[in-house]
Order: sequence, then C-alpha cells, then structure tokens
Amino acid sequence: MGTYEFGFKQTGQLLYVDGKEDGLLADILSGRLNLTAQLEEQVYRRYWGKLMGVARRYVVDTETAREVVNDSFVKAFDRLADFRGQGPDKPAVFSAWLIRITVNTAIDRLRGQRTMPEPIAVDRLESHPAVEMDDRLQLDDILRLLEGLPDIQRIVFNLYELEGYKHNEIAELLQIPASSSRVYLTKAKQELRSLYIKYFGGRYDG
Repeated sequence: MGTYEFGFKQTGQLLYVDGKEDGLLADILSGRLNLTAQLEEQVYRRYWGKLMGVARRYVVDTETAREVVNDSFVKAFDRLADFRGQGPDKPAVFSAWLIRITVNTAIDRLRGQRTMPEPIAVDRLESHPAVEMDDRLQLDDILRLLEGLPDIQRIVFNLYELEGYKHNEIAELLQIPASSSRVYLTKAKQELRSLYIKYFGGRYDG
C-alpha cells in the first residue's frame, strides 16, 4: 500500500452512492472487503478535508500540510490490519484513528525540521484569563491566529484544547516534562489573546 500515489482532488463523483459509505467502510475495517486502489481513493476523498484541517492547525505551510496528510493516509493503509475499532461506531473510531496518525505525522515533520525548542519547566505558572474568541470567526481567521504561535506553543495548544490530550500524554508524545506542557499552554493562550486583539479587535463588535 505504501507505493500508492494520492492526488489532491477535492471534487468529483464519489465511488459509493445511496448512503452506503459507512457500511462499506465497516466491511473494509472488518476485513470482509479487500482494500483496492479504488476503495483507497474513496476513503481518501471522504477524509481528506478533515485531515487537511487537522494538519493545517499544526503545520503553517499548506504544501507541507498536504504532504503530512498524504503520508498519513499511506501510514493508515499500511497499518489498517492494526486498527481495532469495534461496534456500530467503527467509522467514527476510524476517523479518530486517522486524526491521531495525522497529528503524530505533523509533529514528526516539525521535529525533523528542528523547529521545536528545548523544553522549559517552571515551578509556578502565571494566572491568565481565558481566550474568548468570537464564534463568527472564519476558519482562515482561526488559522491565522494559530500560525502566529511558535511551533511548540501551537502544538501544545492544539493537543490540549482541540484534541483532548492531557498534559502527561502531551509530555510523553513530545518527550518534554508535563510542567513544560503547562507552561507552553499558558504562553500560547497569552499570545493568542494578544494576536486576537491585534488582528480582530473590534472587527466583530456590534
């Protein structure tokens, strides 16, 4: 599966019709249906947008984010036999599994670029108000805010606030102390608040 080449097509007729996507996906995940190149394309089209959104939260450059998504699909198809989702929600579990692979791939890419600093640790965290963003912000606006963060702060913020990781899990994933994860989250929230005021202060008022 690792040699399969994906195109970055976002439009086109789906191979599955009549609302049978989940049933066919369940058959694939259960091993009842062999994963052909045509079915890989269907899975790719179904999840590309979601995974691209995940990758863009971690990787600023769009082309690099596409490479991350492409690599993630290759890894997922290579490891499909390791997937252990059960029950009627198997497609939802599969989606979460793909997201986790994408997050790990994005972090590996950033680590390989050596853009992540040495971990820091402090005994006491500064208090900070919550980041309250207007719910009318568009996706591009949110990405612009996240892009303004240093890589390590953006990663920790995404993992904790958006992916639901705990600080000890982030520490294990990033190979940093849990105290550093808390510090980076604090700094990320402070920086996001400053960026929000800088870029959008008053824009959505009234």
